[in-house]
Amino acid sequence: MTGTLRTRLISLPPIMISALLIATCSSGEAPAGGGDGAAAQATAGAVVPKAKAAGAVTASRDAALRAAGYQQRDGVWMASCEDDVKPVPKDSWYGLESAEFRDLNGDGADEAIVSGGSSYCFGNTGLAFKLLARSGSGWTVMTDSMGIPALYPRKGIAWPDIEIGGPGSDCFPFLRWNGREYVHGGRSLEGRICELAPAFAPNAKPEKAGLPMATGLWARNRAACDALARGQGDPDFIFDGKAMTGPQDYYNVTPFRPLGDGRYQTGGEHERQVIDMNNPKFIIVEQGNWWTGGYSWCSSAQSWKPWEYSEDNF
Repeated sequence: MTGTLRTRLISLPPIMISALLIATCSSGEAPAGGGDGAAAQATAGAVVPKAKAAGAVTASRDAALRAAGYQQRDGVWMASCEDDVKPVPKDSWYGLESAEFRDLNGDGADEAIVSGGSSYCFGNTGLAFKLLARSGSGWTVMTDSMGIPALYPRKGIAWPDIEIGGPGSDCFPFLRWNGREYVHGGRSLEGRICELAPAFAPNAKPEKAGLPMATGLWARNRAACDALARGQGDPDFIFDGKAMTGPQDYYNVTPFRPLGDGRYQTGGEHERQVIDMNNPKFIIVEQGNWWTGGYSWCSSAQSWKPWEYSEDNF
């Protein structure tokens, strides 16, 4: 404000000074970019696509979690390792540990690695994971396993190896892409190959005849194995090298017909199973009349004392 204008304003009545100031402010230049608030409108318009993009990301993440078996309970993402039991056991619910989204095979689309767990469901490891890929507008599970996943790219293979870690410092089993799906690839430690599965080691000596599956007691998870060792509960089945026998002899799954890639068709017309036996101490019953899901080897014992519920046991 110049000295002359300041002098003129001082000489005017107060009410006229207020009116003059208001008029001066109202007649200022329009913001850069055009009149009628064009810049403000442009800024507001830019926020809308960002908000839509953020909403799409959230919706995609939520869809992946639901496809992995999670649901929101009191605003928290939870899953159950025994959701086939009704009512679902309270202790079987576990929380989401992590959900990572990144392009694993270089096709420009992100895959999802979803992890979560509890000691009740997964014993000392306490964690399980699922790898999901986009399928149309949704997600599909490519592989899942008990353990802590670590990814290691391999030259000439589209997808990375998935080392499945856990307690201990020995070599861990890993999954490898065979061109169609993930199968047991051998054992590794921090990505260093300790042993390759026969399917990926064509020059290796053939193994002895028989199924690639440990004999003894098998149960649904490590927690069940631990309880079995304490004399609580019954195994899901016993494998004696020839047949899978139910704990109370109410089924006997045999024979075993190889389907390739470590998968076997088992049982007769009424006891048919399709089992992935790539890992000698962890099998996946993909479909069957008696049971489905993952099963862990507990011990080499082939007999046990049937457990009966009693208040004295608790």
